[in-house]
Amino acid sequence: MRSMGVDVLEMSRHQHGELVVVSLAGELDVDNVSRVRQCLDEAVRAHGPRLVVDLSALTFIDTTGLGVLVRQLAALRDRDGTMALVVPDGLVLRRLRRTNLAPLFPIYDTLSQALA
Repeated sequence: MRSMGVDVLEMSRHQHGELVVVSLAGELDVDNVSRVRQCLDEAVRAHGPRLVVDLSALTFIDTTGLGVLVRQLAALRDRDGTMALVVPDGLVLRRLRRTNLAPLFPIYDTLSQALA
């Protein structure tokens, strides 16, 4: 749902024990990727290197969005951290698979599975 260059992305952050969950809803693309990068970096600084990114409400992701996820994963691994994705079947999961990025991440169908 793109609207004349307006960012159509919602982000939220929640703590679950030692894990921090960042939830993204809408479209992740070049127009808002810097906001997402900042949100992920702040989540890790505030809560530590164990991150779950919930993409279940994401309707679109472009290569810049995929890139920010891969860079965040690399940064977390450098700190002995982890990053899991919540990605139910759909466009985002197909894009991760087509670009051969899916094997890099633990991927869960639901947030409750990722938190278990």
